[in-house]
Amino acid sequence: MSEPLNTYLNDHLGGAQVAIQILEAMRDQHDNQRFREFAGVLLPEIQADDRTLRSIAEKIGSGPSAVKQIGGWLLEKVARLKLGHTGSTDFEMFESLELLVLGIHGKLCLWKALQEASKLDSRLREYDFEELMSRAQQQYDKVESQRLDLAQTVLSPTSQS
Repeated sequence: MSEPLNTYLNDHLGGAQVAIQILEAMRDQHDNQRFREFAGVLLPEIQADDRTLRSIAEKIGSGPSAVKQIGGWLLEKVARLKLGHTGSTDFEMFESLELLVLGIHGKLCLWKALQEASKLDSRLREYDFEELMSRAQQQYDKVESQRLDLAQTVLSPTSQS
């Protein structure tokens, strides 16, 4: 039975929605053009990964869980509060980037696990998990670079953010 797989996929679908909504808020509301552009470039990639994950969930026979979607919606609202209405402080952006980098690392783990599962589950064999893992690693590196750049500012003893 694929119940654990359904649960696992739904967990990640909820996380993907949080990432998409954080990036949309960053793209549309942040005061700093650098972060608006960064989010505008990253968002389509995250949305493409979300579509792939939804395709896998549909193939497996699990639709998005309403409970997990509501949980994801609530988490996104908390994250948006953290980001602020305009996302204007560096510390809020630092924490938002940290949330994204953790989510992307989780997605990398997801693709690795599904690649292993595909050895025994033919429904997963049509997906190019090597490519998905490579893209997740590239996303991780981009977001982590932005996060670490901000760490120099927001975590320094003279930081006023």
